[in-house]
Amino acid sequence: MKKLRKKLMWAGIAILAVFALVYSKTDVTLAGNESTRFAVVQAVGEQSVFHIENTAFKTVDRVVRDGHIYSDKPLPIGWTLGMLYKIPHRIFGLNFTENYYLSVYLVNLFFSGLINILLFVWMFRMFCRIPCGNLYLKFFLALGMSSGTWLLSYSVTLNNHTPAALGVLGLYVALDKFRRIPSVLAAAAAGLAAGMVAACDLPSGAVFAVAATAGIFLLAPVAARRKLTGCCIAAGLAVGAGMAALNFVAYGTVVPLYVAGESGTFGLASHESFWKYVFDCLIGSRGLFSYQPFLLLVFPAVFTLWKGSRIADRIMLAASAVLIVLYLAITVEYGGWAYGFRYLIPVIPVLWYWSGRWVLQEPLNRRRLLPAGGLAAVGVAAALVGSYMPFCVSYEAMRSPQGHFTRKIQSTFAGNLLSWSFETNPDSMLTRALFQRYGAENCWRFLHASASNRKDPEFLRRVVEGIRLWSSGQ
Repeated sequence: MKKLRKKLMWAGIAILAVFALVYSKTDVTLAGNESTRFAVVQAVGEQSVFHIENTAFKTVDRVVRDGHIYSDKPLPIGWTLGMLYKIPHRIFGLNFTENYYLSVYLVNLFFSGLINILLFVWMFRMFCRIPCGNLYLKFFLALGMSSGTWLLSYSVTLNNHTPAALGVLGLYVALDKFRRIPSVLAAAAAGLAAGMVAACDLPSGAVFAVAATAGIFLLAPVAARRKLTGCCIAAGLAVGAGMAALNFVAYGTVVPLYVAGESGTFGLASHESFWKYVFDCLIGSRGLFSYQPFLLLVFPAVFTLWKGSRIADRIMLAASAVLIVLYLAITVEYGGWAYGFRYLIPVIPVLWYWSGRWVLQEPLNRRRLLPAGGLAAVGVAAALVGSYMPFCVSYEAMRSPQGHFTRKIQSTFAGNLLSWSFETNPDSMLTRALFQRYGAENCWRFLHASASNRKDPEFLRRVVEGIRLWSSGQ
């Protein structure tokens, strides 16, 4: 059984590695989210500075401070990758000026691609600890998470969401380890994992820091409760202190620039329609569940498994629910130019694990396997469409002017599908159907913006030629 488990694990790694090798991006879009982080990688790795005005990347996600331009994103990811990038830069002369596309590709491949592989490995191991269920089914469930969700869509480019998801899953693993063998090491691991989440995404980090502390406190033996909980908190605070020190060295302030800058990224704000926003972010045009319908199984899982679940399972699911509500409350722009409601990517491993537990509860029950397989297949299709352009032209609610084409094409799935279909075969039935569904003018405007966002001159040329022919009535 152990040999088979190893073979299956390596098979999953190989599948995801091939995908990463083929689909990892060689350039950044104009959306800003990628370019601002790559600018930090180049600045740190090649110039040993934090300001980004002399890099190859121009971005709207920036802050001017003390006469320099800085990224407004948290530093840990960019700084860490920049320090790692110094190695090939110093040894082989690799740089973003002469080897631009290769450098971008390698960073995407070895960072985001590797993270998705680690997510699969950890999830597979967690499923293997469940006593019931077929090993092959556990393999497909674990692989499904890394190939049928936004984790795959964003695994092709540099981002902060998939490493945050890895940190959340790492916290889940640490709490499960602590449950079985309470120790200082496991408690510290939980704190470090929560700190890693915070380093990638502060709101998620705050929520899961509470989850880590509560989990260790409730799971620890009474005699050692203070000591072990303190170890967890200390480990998390050590990560926080490191982040603050890094910010101070870079900017002269201990908080990230999107907090210290002129205005924050998040804040309570009015909506055109709050309940429409909630609907769209959960089951609508940008939905957590509409893009990844397998996660809907978390609801029957809660109904049937909650009473018999362990403390760690309950805490992680409750923390995920809190984070979902928090992001719905503090955002107004659907995640900006991005595929789906990207802020909820960190909760995917928790929701997937609960959904998988429900399937494994009765693995031979076709009433569960068949619909679960269908939902997972839909997720794979949606994830692949997302990997075409994770940071894509998108509807941004009040930020999108009245009459803007994204008010007609609000689904990022439909938008990516339109761009991919036109680029692949502009005369296909799919392209024609999408033009008929959204209207020729909206589609042409969307395609022009999409080609510009990708910085693809050949794609843009074909769009411009198509607009010319459409305008002349040919």
